[in-house]
Amino acid sequence: MAAPSTSQTARPGSDFFLRFRRSRNAMIGSVIVAFVVLMALFGPLLTPHDPVKVNVLASWRAPDSTHWMGTDALGRDVFSRIVLGGRVSLIVSMSVLAVTLTIGTVLGMCAAYFGGWVDALVMRTVDIIFAFPELIFAILVAAVLGPGTLTVIIALSMVWWPGIARLTRSLVLGLRHEMFIEAAIVSGTPAHKIMRRHFLPNIVAPLIVRASIGVGFIIMAEATLSFLGIGIQEPEPTWGAMIRDGLSQLRTDPHLALFASLALGITMIGFNLLGDGLRDVLDPKVRN
Repeated sequence: MAAPSTSQTARPGSDFFLRFRRSRNAMIGSVIVAFVVLMALFGPLLTPHDPVKVNVLASWRAPDSTHWMGTDALGRDVFSRIVLGGRVSLIVSMSVLAVTLTIGTVLGMCAAYFGGWVDALVMRTVDIIFAFPELIFAILVAAVLGPGTLTVIIALSMVWWPGIARLTRSLVLGLRHEMFIEAAIVSGTPAHKIMRRHFLPNIVAPLIVRASIGVGFIIMAEATLSFLGIGIQEPEPTWGAMIRDGLSQLRTDPHLALFASLALGITMIGFNLLGDGLRDVLDPKVRN
């Protein structure tokens, strides 16, 4: 029997990348996200100034060859702080995604698979959290726990895991009565193995799309908490705090609020475009 050709064996992966390259949203979003991630990872090694060094004599300096984006009220370099603020935002968003995907996926699969009181307990908890506006609930949690990086991660995780749990539950319910699932149950396969081997591989694509879209909103929520003064505190730079500090000088020295807002907006657009593109590429209904 002749061995399968190279084109046939490589077809699934090449087909995905072909569709990905044809998606304008996916390509634009991936370029923006890659640039933001690279700047967050390697930017601090290339920044010309210490982002936390105070120089009052250079406060509110306009952009020039020395300070590419000017300085803030304490004479700190805006460009260096924006780069470091991007790293902080990505660390928070990735931490929140790791927590929410883990908790939401496990609870959603358990609710759909076991049903009964497990389903009722999980879904009623989700309904209670959804009864509050997401940002208001995050502000309430942050105000109770006190400001800090860990507080922001906990508050945003408590807001975002119900959406992942509800999505996972709906996906698993659609697979619950498939023949391969019924065969695994009849053969005595433990529930945790069924979830890991059969459910998870079949729902991972929608979860990836949901996570990629959610990153932009998580970054926006983190910036909002920092803007309100209940998020990450000084001297750690965050885009939200930089926008807040720049509002008082918006008419005379707009560069601080302007550049921080541009960084936040471009990052959100990049992740949203990437999420939309991945949805078009991975969802067969949308693709067809």
